[in-house]
Amino acid sequence: MRPSVPEVHITDPRDAEYAAYRALAPQAVAGLIFGLLAPLALIDPLLWIIPALGLFFSCWALRRIKKNSPTLTGRGMAMAGLTISLLIAVAAPTEWLVYRWKVRDEARQFSALWFRYLVQDEPQKAHQLTMPPQRRLPFDNRLWDFYRNNPQPREALKGYVSSPTVRALLALGPRSQVRFYDTAGQSRTDNDDQVEQLYAVTYEEDGERKSFFVSVRMSRPKLADGKSGWRIVGAEGGVLPKGRKKAESPVRGG
Repeated sequence: MRPSVPEVHITDPRDAEYAAYRALAPQAVAGLIFGLLAPLALIDPLLWIIPALGLFFSCWALRRIKKNSPTLTGRGMAMAGLTISLLIAVAAPTEWLVYRWKVRDEARQFSALWFRYLVQDEPQKAHQLTMPPQRRLPFDNRLWDFYRNNPQPREALKGYVSSPTVRALLALGPRSQVRFYDTAGQSRTDNDDQVEQLYAVTYEEDGERKSFFVSVRMSRPKLADGKSGWRIVGAEGGVLPKGRKKAESPVRGG
């Protein structure tokens, strides 16, 4: 009878390390990276894709980790990426909408001031609102003297009041009622905000109530001191909003 030979096992200390090794989900890493970059979405709507990618990769990672547990790790990273991306995904559009609303509201207030000056027969002040904010003169009793005593500004004011829209608003005066109708356009660049708004001007003529629309284009450039100031870029009367039928307007060319 042959003597029994004990089995010999050759062990490697690294075997235990291999058995305990848990792979890191690459999606978790990607989700965290996009989550850390997500605040860039507050700068421009074009960058909203960053938190969206953070949400995508983080959710993908959590799903894989749950399915392959315990061999796959990275849940903490995925949760961090998910949390940051979710917060920014909500904050970025909210901030954008609030900013746009704020700019539109400022534009309405500024254009209301322009209409008021024309209705009150103060074209010199309305003309000043077309100037860049840093070049605008004080609205005091000396403003008329500035136009009266300086040929170039005087001719500029004459040309301004002879434009059809300004002339019509001056002629109607207090008989007109100006109401905000709609924001026709709004854009933003690195240097300024631009807004176009429509206003309905209503007046009575021969006992009949009539209305026409005026498009006012405004710009809010960024100034050297970091502040912003509005200016009237242009105004056009007799325009038609979408879906409105043509009506008689006192705005005439020439």
